[in-house]
Amino acid sequence: MSDIVGSPPATATAAAVRPDSPWRRAWLAGLGTWLIAFVSYLLLNAVFWTMATEKAPPLVEFFNVWNRWDTGHYITIATTGYNPLTENTAFFPLYPLLMRYLDPVLPGEKLAAALIIASAACIAALAVLHRLVEDLFDRSTAQRAALYLMASPFAFYLVAAYNESLLLALCLGSLYCMRRGHWWAAGILGGFASGTRQAGVLLALAFVIEYLRQRDWRISRVRWDVAAVLLVPSGLVAYMVYCAIAFDDPLRFMHIQEFWGRQLSVPWKGVEGALDQIAAWKVESPLHAYVVVNVIDLVSLPVVAGLLVLSVIGPWRLGPSSWYLIAFGVAVFVMVLLSPIGRGLPPLHGLPRYALEIVPIFIVLARIGANRSADRAYLFPAIALQASLLIGYFANVWLS
Repeated sequence: MSDIVGSPPATATAAAVRPDSPWRRAWLAGLGTWLIAFVSYLLLNAVFWTMATEKAPPLVEFFNVWNRWDTGHYITIATTGYNPLTENTAFFPLYPLLMRYLDPVLPGEKLAAALIIASAACIAALAVLHRLVEDLFDRSTAQRAALYLMASPFAFYLVAAYNESLLLALCLGSLYCMRRGHWWAAGILGGFASGTRQAGVLLALAFVIEYLRQRDWRISRVRWDVAAVLLVPSGLVAYMVYCAIAFDDPLRFMHIQEFWGRQLSVPWKGVEGALDQIAAWKVESPLHAYVVVNVIDLVSLPVVAGLLVLSVIGPWRLGPSSWYLIAFGVAVFVMVLLSPIGRGLPPLHGLPRYALEIVPIFIVLARIGANRSADRAYLFPAIALQASLLIGYFANVWLS
């Protein structure tokens, strides 16, 4: 009977149903890593909730400590839309749109919907990262990459009511599709990414590099499917059209950045500004939160830059198959440096959070972490710092 025409080969059938498939491992790793982190966050949430409240509030308020800073903008956009009298047009539409349309089928109010969407995207991001790294290197490196991402000091933003995890999941999905040569899928996911935040459009650079690498850098081997790269900025273009119709300004999301004093500048201007703010602090004065934020930002900068350097030189370099990942990471990094914040605020604010999108630094860390001492040297301080920062976030300290 095995010779009957149309019967699937035994090996193919076995491969399709084998329990230890790469994607099964990836989803289990993503779910497991998220679950451990989420339970830890719940414990910290409970501790802060009980310490900050004189008497037990209604249980429905338990998660209100996650309603901080940018979360309010996303909830407002999801509820009433963009307001031309506020700065909320700086926030791209995909995340609040998901909140609006999924809220009726999700439990709780808009905040609950925002948190559920963020956690779902976080699981997807961890799973795709695991699958991408395993495809590039091996299973143990993939496991460490996912773990190191979730253990990084600002990783709690991946489950907070921010668009961070959604952007990361879409970017990783697009990058993985590029790796596999699924160009149209890569372009579509890139389009959704650029509709989540402006940085998503940088996937076009990664697309071009990986497309040409897979064709041995020969223009003669370029085919019509390269046109899929045009889909990457589609989300950004769609938002520009909306801004043109609603506000007579297609670049409204850029012009509104003046609210925070952001402007295009040389890469070192933000560093100079952060150092000036630290130098202005006097020892006899209280330690202002901005001083702490500037220190964190300035420490993050050489760490991220150093890991990017190690991705191209040295024993942990990632190799030609990862050049497109490195290019995307460098572009994200430079984008932050070129637009520091003004008006007396921490100039490099957001750099540690945006570093979550710089995929190659976590792959480099994962390769370094093959050494047990290096593994412990990263995990213990990173997790301790993340717990401290999360308490600060709950306390409404402007961290990132």
